[in-house]
Amino acid sequence: MANTDNQTLVIIAPLTGSTNPNTAPAQILEVTGQGEVTVPTTLTEVQLGIQVEGETATEVQEEVAQRSAAVVDVLQKLGAQELQTTSIQLNPVYSFEDNTQTLTGFEGLNTFQFELPTDQAGAAIDTAIKAGANLIQDISFTASDEALQQARLQVLSEAVKDAQAQAGAVFSTLQLTPGKIIDIDINSADNLSPSPLVFEALSKTSFAAADTTTPIIGSPQTIEASVSLDIAYSQNSAATLASGIDNLIGASKQALVIIDPLTGSTNPKTPQILEVTGKGKVSVPTTLTEVQLGIQVEGKTATEVQEEVAKRSTAVVDVLQKLGAQELQTTSIQLNPVYKYDKDGNQTLIGFKGLNTLQFELPTDRAGAAIDTAIQAGANLIQDISFTASDEALQQARLQVLSEAAKDAQAQAQAVFSTLQLTPGKIIDIDINSASNPSPSPLLFNLGADKAFAAGSTTPIIGGTQTIEASVSLDISYSPTQQVLSI
Repeated sequence: MANTDNQTLVIIAPLTGSTNPNTAPAQILEVTGQGEVTVPTTLTEVQLGIQVEGETATEVQEEVAQRSAAVVDVLQKLGAQELQTTSIQLNPVYSFEDNTQTLTGFEGLNTFQFELPTDQAGAAIDTAIKAGANLIQDISFTASDEALQQARLQVLSEAVKDAQAQAGAVFSTLQLTPGKIIDIDINSADNLSPSPLVFEALSKTSFAAADTTTPIIGSPQTIEASVSLDIAYSQNSAATLASGIDNLIGASKQALVIIDPLTGSTNPKTPQILEVTGKGKVSVPTTLTEVQLGIQVEGKTATEVQEEVAKRSTAVVDVLQKLGAQELQTTSIQLNPVYKYDKDGNQTLIGFKGLNTLQFELPTDRAGAAIDTAIQAGANLIQDISFTASDEALQQARLQVLSEAAKDAQAQAQAVFSTLQLTPGKIIDIDINSASNPSPSPLLFNLGADKAFAAGSTTPIIGGTQTIEASVSLDISYSPTQQVLSI
């Protein structure tokens, strides 16, 4: 314990608790900025299959080989890139009765993968199915390597700017002076591929007579990254919560405080800290509407169904493009058998059902008319509607909500310090917890028939709001309130 008889009077700045503020530990704000860039895709990757069933392995394998050779030949003539075999299978098929297994035949499957420019992919799929393919396992979209690399650099720049903007909002609210960036951490996310399109064509003749090429519109790829910055900061004269005391003594006044010469501090104990978290919440009006429309057709044969789906899909795409729909893309293509089941569980094929789904975005005040027009052109299913604010409005709200969270933290701290008669000191740590932008609840409904929208007024659509939330945590030093002696 220090000898109290040897204590010394020294002059220090009030509320700093130190004779040399330059030797104090650096005060750091840790902030993470997010970047997101959407890249238009130009290439489509397709996985096609040749599936055959028969009584003998030889019969099945011969048929698979013949069809596979024909499909490879047409794909090569069409200039398919990255063409490769991805699977070869030959398996027995059994039936089960009274717990007895009986071999009934064999099933063979060859799968090929290839890549083409998206504007050529629909015709290539149709041609390959005419040549013998009868299974489409996967469709996905990608941008070129050059476009992806450029987007990776752009998204890092956006993430840095976002981190700087968040830090600026907090520093301004808390009246802090930013200093050097003392640490940078780059967290690049992998390229997120759009959801693949998965559908099946049940027979070789499914596309054989279609006059209209299957329309395929590639969805974009989204590149994401985050950059974390550690930014030093210092207090402004008004940066503490003890502004009332500052006003009484003045910025130029100095105080007499008894300092222990052995410790160099008025309080040899561990610094006393208040940890407080403020919350902010901002609602943003939405101005854009995202819609998913479907073209669903049922019929007796796969050919009949696919021809009708292709014809209606082409018409719907045409009217949406004329209406100026943005982010127009294919999100689903399906062709499946329809069965009925008897009381013994036996299934009977009674027809086929096809579905193409398109997604687009328009200003909310134009979305209702666009939906009506698309349904008149052939769409008969509305799968999803959701609302969003513009990117600019969301970014402004993110900065506003951080400022509100910092103010809330300050208000909470002031209430506690005032009640406990404590003197606040420096803000020694700041932690920003930004929440993701949640989407409003989507509107979900289905249309059972074309006539549902055949006549009448424009469908009214009124957008909701998006709520942006964030929290800011502060560590604030404090000391017991004591009378300060002015010189």
